[in-house]
Amino acid sequence: MNSNSLFAAVLSCSVFFASCVVTSTALAVEPDDLNSVTFRNRTGYDIVYLFLSPGDSSEWGTDILGSSTYFYDGDNRSFYIYYPDRCNNFDIMAIDEDDDAYILWDYEICDNASETITFTLADLNDEAPDFNLVTLNIYNDTDYDMHYVFFSPGDSEMWGVDQLDDETILSPYETVSLLLPAEGKPTTYDVHAVDEDEDTYTFSVDIDTSRSVWTIPIEYSDMD
Repeated sequence: MNSNSLFAAVLSCSVFFASCVVTSTALAVEPDDLNSVTFRNRTGYDIVYLFLSPGDSSEWGTDILGSSTYFYDGDNRSFYIYYPDRCNNFDIMAIDEDDDAYILWDYEICDNASETITFTLADLNDEAPDFNLVTLNIYNDTDYDMHYVFFSPGDSEMWGVDQLDDETILSPYETVSLLLPAEGKPTTYDVHAVDEDEDTYTFSVDIDTSRSVWTIPIEYSDMD
């Protein structure tokens, strides 16, 4: 089952509501709160970083394009997002090959319809922030395919964007590599993964600039 078929299954299966309630340290996975968002690059430039941060967070979170992926001019990229209310706000920033930033503040996304966000030169904001980027390797240390992997700032009440986009599955003993703006002081992030059997894995990690590469395993001990 790929990500699209799993998404359709959770929307139609009421049992999933009961099976995905987790502890008070994590949010319950509600199928109605999964939504599809498609980004369209119409800037005339290739985009090298793309951030979608929950609006209630002070952190940008990960570059959802991954550590070695460009978002070329004219292309579209789609992801699933998770948020607790019928509508929630997000801060969105794209950074192009010339280090220019396109920023949408408090962009509202709501249930029951796919969202399409188009970046154009009209969204050009300013020079990109001076980030300290570290590489984040999320490693699937289980025997199961991971269909969704959320990596959210710990100060947010939302899981935010699925780091795997709408076509990618994190296979057993494989790694997805992301870039993350980091500070000298440790910042807490919450990890939430959903496997092929709809089992969930939830834990928190602290990231800082003491290392340039961080490897974060998803393990059986993280299962809710």
